[in-house]
Amino acid sequence: MLVLFDNNCVVCRSFKNWVIRRDSAKNIKFITNDFQSVKKNNINLKIEFPINTIISIDKGQVYKGSRAIFLTVSKTGGIIGVISSFFSISIISYFFQPGYLIFAKYRGKFARFFDG
Repeated sequence: MLVLFDNNCVVCRSFKNWVIRRDSAKNIKFITNDFQSVKKNNINLKIEFPINTIISIDKGQVYKGSRAIFLTVSKTGGIIGVISSFFSISIISYFFQPGYLIFAKYRGKFARFFDG
């Protein structure tokens, strides 16, 4: 799995670091969501460029927002991974998307709670 994230965001960096610590199988690769990194890694996104959202690419499928987060966490295993697998189901993650969008919009205000 490949995850594109905003390296300028403390919350995003904290999420990346947390996932890396949990990913004992090393199945998840993170790259920044800037044009150079996307081009360098030959990623062809058919969606609007991911400036303000997290993107995960797994087996050729592109996911963004809350579903991308749940799918990423589901790959880390453990009970949290199992719960995230359930939440990553399309219809279920759909209900989390409005909350994700609000959080993403104001993520700078939450930065003081993270150690990114």
